[in-house]
Amino acid sequence: MKKIRTISLSLLLLLSVSLFLPCFLARPAAAQPDPIKIGVFTPETAGLIAYGPWTKQGFSLGLEYATTMMGYDNKNKTEAGRPYEVHFYDTQGDITHAASEAVDAIETDGIDILVGGTSSAVAAAIAPIAEDYEKLYFISPAAASSLTAADFNPYIFRIARNNWHDAYAGVTYAMDYLNYTKFAFLAADYSFGYDGVASMTTVIEDKGGVVLSSVYANLFDTDFSQEIDALKAADLVNDIEYLFIIWALDFSYLYNDMTTYNLAADMEIAGACIDILSMNTIEASLTPPATYIGSTGLCLYGYELPNNTVNDWMVDQHVTQNIMPNHLFALTYRVPELFTASAFATAQFLVDVTNAVPDLDTHSMINYLEGGITIDCPKGPTYLRPGDHQGLAEMYIAEAVNDTRSGSETENLVIAELVETLDRDTVAPPVEAVWDGVPYVPGGFAPETTTTTTTTTPTTTTEPPPPPPPIDPILLLALGGGALVVIVLIVVVMKRQ
Repeated sequence: MKKIRTISLSLLLLLSVSLFLPCFLARPAAAQPDPIKIGVFTPETAGLIAYGPWTKQGFSLGLEYATTMMGYDNKNKTEAGRPYEVHFYDTQGDITHAASEAVDAIETDGIDILVGGTSSAVAAAIAPIAEDYEKLYFISPAAASSLTAADFNPYIFRIARNNWHDAYAGVTYAMDYLNYTKFAFLAADYSFGYDGVASMTTVIEDKGGVVLSSVYANLFDTDFSQEIDALKAADLVNDIEYLFIIWALDFSYLYNDMTTYNLAADMEIAGACIDILSMNTIEASLTPPATYIGSTGLCLYGYELPNNTVNDWMVDQHVTQNIMPNHLFALTYRVPELFTASAFATAQFLVDVTNAVPDLDTHSMINYLEGGITIDCPKGPTYLRPGDHQGLAEMYIAEAVNDTRSGSETENLVIAELVETLDRDTVAPPVEAVWDGVPYVPGGFAPETTTTTTTTTPTTTTEPPPPPPPIDPILLLALGGGALVVIVLIVVVMKRQ
């Protein structure tokens, strides 16, 4: 009988251990990491709606590339596992609506970082909101140079190009290659047009040329006869040699009217390789023998112009993932467009800084981004300049050609063919960032450090052993409860004995 009771007690102890051992080892389920919320602002229903998809497509592909191909291996997450949660907002091309959307995105949706601003006017409306709420704002692709100059604030970063890049590329070609010295402008009547004329005029005058006339038109005009008459009148007085066009969105009405009124008989019209959509829209609007093919001049980006593995990956994924950048006209092609590359590069810099500063402290991120970072992007090694938060990348001189290659993604379409690559330093804008009325000095967001120097007498001491790690309260409770049950069961058995 004593042996049976001994076995029963052993079984009881074993049962108690099996019941409570999971309690000893259990831990609360690990909480899922909070997402990094990114707000991407593009025109969807009004404004520069043709450009909106390119920012969205480029940013999404850039996020995928940056989280898997830049030394990280955690698709669309930080290396520590925080997912990137992208929210898209329709600016409607309206500054009041865009500003309201930005505030709502921050206050209601908890957006951590802002991206986008297709129109320079819209970007200028969002920029002060980013400053007020102390949120990073990566502008893409808005190009007004004032955004990183007179209207600068430290929360703005722009990996995309600005008007100065266009100025150095376009004027260099017109003056150094074509030997023209007397110029005029037909530009859009808003900040992009004004800043473009100002930057190009500076480069022209620095190189010994002269600007004889500047005419502005509403971006959504369809009749340019008045502006063309003004340019013809200026030519009669001053003999204009070369006309620069600073425009966006739909070029077809403008080029159609210039052809109709034969403006090219009075002055040469600047060539340029715009986007695939615009070049083919222009070509379709012209009456033969007028043609856009052969137009040569500055180019921001064309899918075959850069020669690097990052661009190759982006082009390949456009085809592999069946990404169609054109949703307005009956043009089918699966290759990146004019603003895809800058949005892609923006995502690369965003992923880099959010991995470097995991807690997303805005001032620490500004300090990190002002560290002189260079990242290999679709347009080659791209340098983020600390002095004005402007990205520097190569630009191109290209010629508009008809793609006659059988089986090409752009077969029978007008595309850009490379003439020359311009080094990023050759087209780098001047540093003109001003904040609170004074030139901006980077480094002001670096954490403060103090150094204390003291004199001590060396002594020999024996360090006590480190204290044991604290016991998890849940584990302690489980141990106590389990022990109490075991004791009670033992007492019951012993009494029965």
